[in-house]
Amino acid sequence: MTFQIDYLTLNVVEFAENSLPIASEWNAWENQQLTVKRFIYGVKRVWTLRCVEKDVAWSNSAAKYLQDRMQQNATVTFAVSEGDRYQLTSTPCHILRVEMEMRLVGGQNIRYFTVQLKEA
Repeated sequence: MTFQIDYLTLNVVEFAENSLPIASEWNAWENQQLTVKRFIYGVKRVWTLRCVEKDVAWSNSAAKYLQDRMQQNATVTFAVSEGDRYQLTSTPCHILRVEMEMRLVGGQNIRYFTVQLKEA
């Protein structure tokens, strides 16, 4: 089970993929009735990964790295190797969002974060 963004291997606890069409729609009159025409240019995939880090210093955090890359408007390379369940070869992506949650659980250094990627 391997999820990688650039050189980072993530500890993913939830994973989702959505396919979004890149399309144009317009109204047309055909056969004495209104119809909606649609042309699909392609499909872009969006992935949402819920991750956890434990005992990782903030300076080495994957969440910080992703925030920095997003701020730089840089693309990242995303790959998944889940055996027969799911495979994705290195795919360039834009980082759409990074959400972070740090529960106060004593003095433990546990960080939960969600990253959303869109195929470039």
